[in-house]
Amino acid sequence: MHKSLGNTGLNISACGFGAYRVDYRVREHFEAMEFAIQAGINLIDTSSNYSDGGSEILIGNVLGDMINRGELKREEIVIVSKGGYLQGKNLDAAKKMKEDSLGYKEVIEYTESLWHCIHPDFLKDQITFSLDRMKLETIDVYLLHNPEYFLDSPAAKSLELDELRHEYYRRIKKAFEYLETEVISGRIGCYGISSNSFVKPGDDPVFTSLANCIKAAEEISGGNAVNNNFKVIQFPLNLFERGGVVNKNNLGDTQSVLHYAAKNGLGVLINRPLNALGEEGLTRLADFPVTEEYTKMEEAQIIAEINLLDSMEEDFTRDYLEILNLTEENKKAVNFFLKAGQMLKENWKNFGSVESFNDIKKQFLIPRVNFAFTTLVSSPNLTDEMKNRLDKIAKQTNKLMSIVDSIYGLMANVRSKDLHVKLNTMVEQSEADAFKELSLSQKSILLINSLDDVSCTLVGMRQKKYIDDVLGALKAGKIVNAAEKLKELKV
Repeated sequence: MHKSLGNTGLNISACGFGAYRVDYRVREHFEAMEFAIQAGINLIDTSSNYSDGGSEILIGNVLGDMINRGELKREEIVIVSKGGYLQGKNLDAAKKMKEDSLGYKEVIEYTESLWHCIHPDFLKDQITFSLDRMKLETIDVYLLHNPEYFLDSPAAKSLELDELRHEYYRRIKKAFEYLETEVISGRIGCYGISSNSFVKPGDDPVFTSLANCIKAAEEISGGNAVNNNFKVIQFPLNLFERGGVVNKNNLGDTQSVLHYAAKNGLGVLINRPLNALGEEGLTRLADFPVTEEYTKMEEAQIIAEINLLDSMEEDFTRDYLEILNLTEENKKAVNFFLKAGQMLKENWKNFGSVESFNDIKKQFLIPRVNFAFTTLVSSPNLTDEMKNRLDKIAKQTNKLMSIVDSIYGLMANVRSKDLHVKLNTMVEQSEADAFKELSLSQKSILLINSLDDVSCTLVGMRQKKYIDDVLGALKAGKIVNAAEKLKELKV
C-alpha cells in the first residue's frame, strides 16, 4: 500500500520505519531495517538526536550495504531527518562553543541536559552532520524538530503571549528562509515541521498554528504558496490522542490540522501511533505476550523466586568477589550492579504498568546486570564452579524477567480487551471478520492508515516481529469512514 507524500512528488509506503530507538551498534536493528526495506517499506524517519546520532549512522550503513550489493537504488528510499535538539555530544559541543564565545545564536537552554535551536547557523551544521552520518548527498525531507520548545522555555516566561507568538513565528520564518537555500543547493529536497503541538487546542500557550507556518512560508515566496518548499508536517495521532483529527484549531478554529494540511497539499507523517501519552503516563497500544503458568502464580511463589535470586547474587559476591582479579572500581560496580533480586524484591509490585517495567528493565536493570556479568567473565581467575554459579544466576534472572513481564503484560491485555471490543463494533459488517483477527497494534495502525489525509504512519520497527506486525496491517486494506470512527471512539 503506497500513498503520495502531499505534493512533493514522492511515492511512499503507507507505513514508515520510525528510527527513534535504533542504533548502529545493535546488529538486530541493522537486520530489522534491511528486512523492512526488502519488504517494501521505503520511508525512514530519523533525527540528529536519535541515539545521539547512532540512528543516522545505522541508516547510512544499511543503505550503503544494500546499494553496494545492487539490491537498492538511492532514489527508491525516502529519508526524513530533523534538527533542533541539542543533547548528548551535540550539547557538549555547543557548551564548549559557548565557553569559547562561539556559541550558536537564539539557543533555548531548556534544561541542563537539553537545549534547543532552529537558527540557520545551527541548522547548517546539523544538516552537514546528518548527511555525513548517513553518507548521503541529499536528505529528501528535513523537518524542524519540535520548535515549540521555545514557547515553553524559561526565556519565554518574560514575554506576553502575543509577543511570544510573534517571536516564535519570526524564528520559524527565518529557519524557512535558510532551508530554501538548502533546497537550492540540493542538500535537502524539501522541508517542514515536526511538532507535538500542532494538535493542541488553539488557545493552548504552546500551540503551533499550521496556518501561521504556511503564512510564513508564503511570505518568503512572495505570497505564492507554490513557490516555496514547505511541504511536509509531522505530529502524533493515536486512539487516545486524537487532537489532530478532533481539535479544530486552524482558520478561526474551523479546521483540524490534518484537514488543513491536506487542503494545502502538505504531506502528513504520523508519529506515536502505538504510544499514547496521557495523564497516567504511557499506554502502549499493543497486545503483550504472556506465559500462562507465570500469570497463575501466587504472590508467595513470586516472592520465593525473587528471594532465591537475591540470595544467589549475595552468595556469589560474598564467596568470590574478593578473590577475583578485579580492580577496586570494578569490584564496587559489580557489588552495586549484581542486585537484580534486591531491586525486584523492593519494586516488583510498584512498576505500575508493563510500559514502565520495560523502560526500567531496558534502561537500568539489564544494562547493570550485563555489566556485572561481562566484568566477572573477563576475570582470568574465574573458575568453572564460578561460571556454573553465574549461569544459574542468569537463568533465574531471565525467569524473573519473564514472570514480571507476564504479570504486567496480563494487566495490559485485560485493560485493552475493552478497547478491542469497541474497535470491533466500529467497523462495517463486511470488514468485521477480518478486522477481529488483527492485533491491537494492527487495528490501531490500520485505522490511522485509512485516513485519506494521512500520508504515512511511522512505526518503530527495531525488531523483525514488529515489521511482520506492520506488514499484517498493510495487507488489511482500508477501513471505511475512518475519520468519523476515530472521532466517535470513546476510550
